[in-house]
Amino acid sequence: MSVTEKLLALHRVDQKLTGLKSRLRQAEAYLRQQDTILSEIQKTHASLTSQVRQLEATVHNDQNEINAFDDRIAKLRERMQTASSSKEHSALLTEMNTIKADRGLIETRAVEALEQLDALKAKLAEIDAQRLEREKVRGVAAQDRDKRHTDIAEKVSELEAERERVLTEVPPSAITAYNELLELGLDDVMATVEEQDRRNKEYSCGACYTHLPVEQLNILMNRGDLTKCPTCGVILYLEQDLFDSITSDAEKKRKRRTMETLD
Repeated sequence: MSVTEKLLALHRVDQKLTGLKSRLRQAEAYLRQQDTILSEIQKTHASLTSQVRQLEATVHNDQNEINAFDDRIAKLRERMQTASSSKEHSALLTEMNTIKADRGLIETRAVEALEQLDALKAKLAEIDAQRLEREKVRGVAAQDRDKRHTDIAEKVSELEAERERVLTEVPPSAITAYNELLELGLDDVMATVEEQDRRNKEYSCGACYTHLPVEQLNILMNRGDLTKCPTCGVILYLEQDLFDSITSDAEKKRKRRTMETLD
């Protein structure tokens, strides 16, 4: 096998691995997305719960104040009934009216707080429902991730073992060139040579479609040395069908020339 053929064998194993692992990565990404959404819901739930507790405490304190005002008013009424003079009665009445006014302010505040509390409890109930629903979605996502991991684990292990075997057959310099392209994050590090016009020897890179010098085709045909596209830098290779077709045509031409020479 030529260097290019060995690299292509490695590349095809990597493509299979990437395809398998991409399904798992998709499932993991979806699970992370659900975790993020659930986390935001839980933060909102915690915030609303804290606000509800604060308002409940406020309402409780207001009710205690109202009860204290009511007790004070009741005592003032008793004293007014036994007042010894109109002056004392008037003073007690003034105090009671002042307390009633203060009580009214507290009661108004308590009613507003109760309304806010009802609204917050309604929001909290909605968030609770969202949280329960999202936890179900997250659970399904986790099961899907685990299932995909289980489904591909054996095949990934086989492919990784095959990759290690193939790697031992590829020259170190070729592996270095291959890994450098991988590190660039290209969509594909190898591309087939595309035939445009055989008669005029026009061929192009299957990745960027740039016209290739015929010398590069000859290198791949004759020696299979590592050959890169001069424009995008991917490693080029010939599909076996195209290689066989070009070889067959060349052989036919050679025989035809031989026959013409004999004639």
